[in-house]
Amino acid sequence: MQPYTLVTNICDFNDNNKGNKPLYLKKLLIMYELFDNEGKKIEHHDLQDKSHWCKDGEKIEEAFVRLYGEQLNLAINPAKGYDPFAPDLINTLTGRLGDLKHQATPFFKARKLFGIDPTYAVVFNEKDKLRYEEKYPEITIYYWVNWLAVKYRTEWSEITVRPLQGVWKSEFRDFNKYLSTRLLHYYQQRTDDTKGNAKGSFVCDIRNEAFEKLI
Repeated sequence: MQPYTLVTNICDFNDNNKGNKPLYLKKLLIMYELFDNEGKKIEHHDLQDKSHWCKDGEKIEEAFVRLYGEQLNLAINPAKGYDPFAPDLINTLTGRLGDLKHQATPFFKARKLFGIDPTYAVVFNEKDKLRYEEKYPEITIYYWVNWLAVKYRTEWSEITVRPLQGVWKSEFRDFNKYLSTRLLHYYQQRTDDTKGNAKGSFVCDIRNEAFEKLI
């Protein structure tokens, strides 16, 4: 069964494309603010700041293994040393490969667009689905969730989520069946992307039985 598709008009304006949209629409799309659990405003570049989890020079997957690797029997996949596109993780007991999905920002509009409480909404790239189907059908997906932003505010509305942090896993064979029931959210600003960014993502409810909470 083919997934349902939803295209939304959420654009990330910059100097190269700011002339592509009328001014009123540009303002409509970018005028929002994010806040943390203490009510402090979060700048957008803060969401890309790995220092919340990573020591100097660490990658996200390295920080994850440092924090949880022993408990979950996970290590960095040795193939990452020569292939940057290789899966992130390997189970030290079974040898099974795993990939890490780290998410720090909720999909605040998940309830409006997909009927999912945004506290529990996570995304999964369509390009990863296709890659796993072709190359890694037995892979395990690990979600490391830690919401930095818990409030989304515009001039017209405000959306608040509950703080959530933890680690979940899903075996891709089972997860892929779940994805077949999910809406596919296309990012309109990426439809002509040539840099390899995902053009669409599935929006999922991490409370679903397809996920197992580990931590």
